[in-house]
Amino acid sequence: MNIHEVPFSAHDLYFREWQDTDIDEMVQLFDTEEMNRWTPLLSPFTPAVAAEYVSGAHGARGRDGTLQLAVCAVPDGPALGEVIMFPSSQPDTVELAYAVGAAHRGQRIGARAVAAVLDLARQSGARCAVLTIASDNTASQATASAAGFVKTDAAPRHRERKGFVLRMETWEQQLHP
Repeated sequence: MNIHEVPFSAHDLYFREWQDTDIDEMVQLFDTEEMNRWTPLLSPFTPAVAAEYVSGAHGARGRDGTLQLAVCAVPDGPALGEVIMFPSSQPDTVELAYAVGAAHRGQRIGARAVAAVLDLARQSGARCAVLTIASDNTASQATASAAGFVKTDAAPRHRERKGFVLRMETWEQQLHP
């Protein structure tokens, strides 16, 4: 995957790398029961965990091109959530993940953030984008659908994480240049 120019703006949002100055804000966004249930983020999501997350995000970008981006309404503004794009084990495919803070939901931020990184995926030559969503995470499914993803016929996989057993379904979108 190509390394992309960051920061950038698209779909009326602004995207930038996480910064150490975001740590307190990240704790507010990510240290919730909902984030604990639906995401692999550590819980509790403390300032120390947030600092490691910021460092890890920068390392992943350099290692394999993974983008873990703060999603903001304005340049250098507070983060509303996160969007992630990383290489898949399948050729010409990227995987995405997203999270929007509870206070910022209902504004199509997730769908717009996904659309923005799909533009980057196309520019990188990806032909397909994939999401893995828990079958009972209806909010994430609505975001995926709004962003043009469809649930595949692939058999669901069960994933045990942090005391939860999740039935994970695959969603995909074919990307055309």
